[in-house]
Amino acid sequence: MWLVLSNHITHFNLGGTTMNKKLNAKDFILIGVLTALMWIICMIISTVMSIAGPVTNVFYPAVVAIPNGIVMMLLLAKVPKRGVLTISGTIQGLLFLLVGGFWLIPAALILGGAICDFLIMSRKEISVKSMTIAYTLFSGFFSFGAIVGPLRLLQSAFVAAMEKNNIAQEYIDGMISISSGFMPVVIIAAALVGGLLGSFIGQKALKKHFVKAGLVSVN
Repeated sequence: MWLVLSNHITHFNLGGTTMNKKLNAKDFILIGVLTALMWIICMIISTVMSIAGPVTNVFYPAVVAIPNGIVMMLLLAKVPKRGVLTISGTIQGLLFLLVGGFWLIPAALILGGAICDFLIMSRKEISVKSMTIAYTLFSGFFSFGAIVGPLRLLQSAFVAAMEKNNIAQEYIDGMISISSGFMPVVIIAAALVGGLLGSFIGQKALKKHFVKAGLVSVN
């Protein structure tokens, strides 16, 4: 899958842009607006998939990663600077806290955003490839914080939180069952694929924005 998508992405003639500019007020506004949009998309998809049942619920981060990848690529094309993923992850994390989300979700979003930002996006030259890798990994962090971590590592606390929200025991048991065995690997892998697909679709749809930002060149 990665090789196929990489071959397509190279049609952009990957370039890069040297990042030495700091974030300004306009950047923060754009980050806030597009991050809020990503969070709204996430809430809509997660609500629909949770209603559909526990099996679909555990895979909602993978589905969310696709449309949100398009929004994230637009954000990174408009603001190809250090700190975008950290700020976006922090905003999303705080929004999840405000609506009573399990604490590991914001923790994973904030930590994941910072790691992807400073290990991958903090180089002198930021390219479309680095954006793709960063968002793909960010999607994996979200899947861990939203599903795998709570159900496998903090199961008792997570179950208590669901019971507090009046989630039926049958539904809770279904989520625990579907996330057992080797399924955590499948769940995170699905999120990584979703992030990769979202990045690719976003780059294709927003090619002009990437060219304008100096991140890609066209022969």
